[in-house]
Amino acid sequence: MRRLYFRLVVTAVFCFATLTTEAQQVEYFWDTDPGVGKGLVLQEFTGNSATIETELDVSSLSTGIHQLGIRTLTDKYFSATYYRTVYILPKVHKVTAIEYFFDQDPGVGNGTQMVASLTGDELTMAFDVSTDGLADGVHKIGIRTLTDGTWSDTKYRQFLVRSVVENYITRVEYFWDTDPGTGNGMAVDIVPGEEVNVNFEADMVDLAQGTHTLGVRAQSGSGAWSNASLFTDIEFEGWDALQEYLNSLIDTKDSYVGGDYSREYRNKNWQALYVPFSLQYSDWSAHFEVARINAFYQYDDDEDGQVDRQVLEAILVQPGNGALKPNYPYLIRPKTTGTFNFTVDPSRQAAEEINSVSCSTLEAKYTFTGNYTDMTGLKTASLYRLRGGSLSIPENDDEVLPPFRWYLTIEDLGNQLNETPSGARISLRVFGDDETTDIQSLEGVGDNSGRHVFDMQGRKLDNNTALKKGMYIINNKKYVVK
Repeated sequence: MRRLYFRLVVTAVFCFATLTTEAQQVEYFWDTDPGVGKGLVLQEFTGNSATIETELDVSSLSTGIHQLGIRTLTDKYFSATYYRTVYILPKVHKVTAIEYFFDQDPGVGNGTQMVASLTGDELTMAFDVSTDGLADGVHKIGIRTLTDGTWSDTKYRQFLVRSVVENYITRVEYFWDTDPGTGNGMAVDIVPGEEVNVNFEADMVDLAQGTHTLGVRAQSGSGAWSNASLFTDIEFEGWDALQEYLNSLIDTKDSYVGGDYSREYRNKNWQALYVPFSLQYSDWSAHFEVARINAFYQYDDDEDGQVDRQVLEAILVQPGNGALKPNYPYLIRPKTTGTFNFTVDPSRQAAEEINSVSCSTLEAKYTFTGNYTDMTGLKTASLYRLRGGSLSIPENDDEVLPPFRWYLTIEDLGNQLNETPSGARISLRVFGDDETTDIQSLEGVGDNSGRHVFDMQGRKLDNNTALKKGMYIINNKKYVVK
């Protein structure tokens, strides 16, 4: 426990002809004055003067500068408050032991221990670890520290044990801009060998915005270093620009209070819409494009009995197609970014009941369901969300699906193809969106030779199959044979 040693001399002197006064109580407080008589009592005593030597408990105070206020009570009157500035030093942590082990954890406190007597919030300690007795191959080392009597979590690192061969590459390192000298760069995890494929994420935390040079070099088993390969003119726009880009992938700040609906659009991608009120074409046509979910297709491009890709098809809503129903899933794309506000007529409002829409193929059932509040835990439930213009499984359970969106679940029916794809992305195709996706006429074709032709169920047709009247997907475009 941290304490402050304090020495105080108190003297009560009043110049009245017939009145003798004595100090009766001393009170104190930290930083904020609670009011006269409401401080912490330091000591009670009698007499005209006294010397107080005591320790004040400062363990609850944060590191930094604080104000100590003190005053005395004499008869029934308090003195003026006396202030003293006090600086609380940061708590010093002490590492008393470090232990490590290979591969199997023997239990906390049972590893190979190295005695340490170190202090500080961040420590660097270099030590040699013998790998004698370890077989050639991949191993892992676990390391933990004993700090203030408590063992830390165990940190793991993989490494490879292999007899040193002179022409093997044993180390790869990189640096930014200024060469720190061979062996002093930032190491890259590799598997030593005659050829090494390097794929790493360079640390850019300390880089300033602007153009930089990346240097990479390798060391052989004999200890010799290669010359540094320099990659120049690498443009880093800064972390603010990166965060702005990440924010542009999603749209947030939705609200629907008392009939007033508000939603912020940060990009011009197709986004999910699921609101508890109806919309007429005139409500959105000046600001948005809206599409209805039409169908799902699965494609076996290489005809190996496995689904290679999945496509969600939607059709652009045109004038005269009617109103959008409340509590149904749609796609919406803003023509400009910014915040859109809409006051809902009470006659258009509906209860926040859930209306799901399903599409099926021979192999799977796809169900779209809306939400009216924030949703988390999406990855665990294997739910797909529409983000950045495509459907994908969220990267982690902390990702939030904002309100007034829909999410997709897939039920594997297992009727025909051997395997439904487990990929995390589903492509989106909106017909009527532009010229490349309009329905086109296909005439005078006796067969589909040289074309990738699929029927509307996503089944690929044989090359010598005559195309009857109907609709087909050819080279990712939609055609009608008349």
